[in-house]
Amino acid sequence: MRAIRLPDGAQLATYVDGPAQAPVTAVLVHGLSVTAALWRSHAPLLASEGMRVVRYDQRAHGYSTRGTAPLSLNQLADDLALVLETAAPRGPLVLAGHSMGSMTLMRLVARHPALVPRIHGLVLISPPHGGISTRTGTGPAQSFLTLGRNLLASACTHAPHLLDTVRRRLPTNNRWALHTHARPASGVLPLPCRKGLHAMVTGDIAALWHDLASQQPDPHPLQQLGERVHLLAGSLDAHIPPEQTSRLAVCLPEAQLETVAGATHALPLRHAQLVTERISRCTSPSFPADRSPGATPPHASAEPRGKGRTTPPTGTRVPGPPCTR
Repeated sequence: MRAIRLPDGAQLATYVDGPAQAPVTAVLVHGLSVTAALWRSHAPLLASEGMRVVRYDQRAHGYSTRGTAPLSLNQLADDLALVLETAAPRGPLVLAGHSMGSMTLMRLVARHPALVPRIHGLVLISPPHGGISTRTGTGPAQSFLTLGRNLLASACTHAPHLLDTVRRRLPTNNRWALHTHARPASGVLPLPCRKGLHAMVTGDIAALWHDLASQQPDPHPLQQLGERVHLLAGSLDAHIPPEQTSRLAVCLPEAQLETVAGATHALPLRHAQLVTERISRCTSPSFPADRSPGATPPHASAEPRGKGRTTPPTGTRVPGPPCTR
């Protein structure tokens, strides 16, 4: 592990695997409330294929410190740009992100377009069409779940200090505990995902959540990547439903959409081999022509554009509204 120091004083815990002179660097970006340990199965597999793999704890997650900058998606994207400048300053890149990590990558492309020529592949896992939401479906069960999420979001917003007091009394193995971990020595592995929020006070959780929820759809910067974009969604994802990712895919007609049957929001953990294969495929000299088995080519004359793949079996995208900024 190494710490990358940012201008506002934040230090990002960064973990690098694989050969230093690898022809391609894969950069893996985790989502809200977890750590770089999300990629614990993927990193050694990718490194064994000769790739250099860079993971890091996002600001205020895991071993990374908070700094003084406001917690926002723009800041997370700028953080990632500095990680790339420090840990992967040259050569081809394959970028993969999950949930908030996929949002970070989308914003990176928008705010740092000079990186686009280096991006050989972009794997977005469970990306929303716009912002995240407490409401993710219809029906009584989803309504009850939404009510609970809204109550929690309201408590985090209006009583953060009270919740901090409660969190400090929780056992240190509780995912909501507020507990400062000692700075690790070099070579230490990331904290477990369940400890991702241990160092983030409740007010910061609320601020970051509201910023992520306020995002508007802006897929246009991704269009310049064309076929280099691969979208993955879980058919049973209750946090970012596959319909959200399908709406994004409608705006990216050259991208490939793949819906994994039976997968939840834990898609990277429960389907690590599949995710690793999709990241690895981006390094193939024939990519993006080398599509997933059963996928529809983006310009196939026999099929309408906007068609995707379900793993297994083959499926189609869900129609969405026109693309908006």
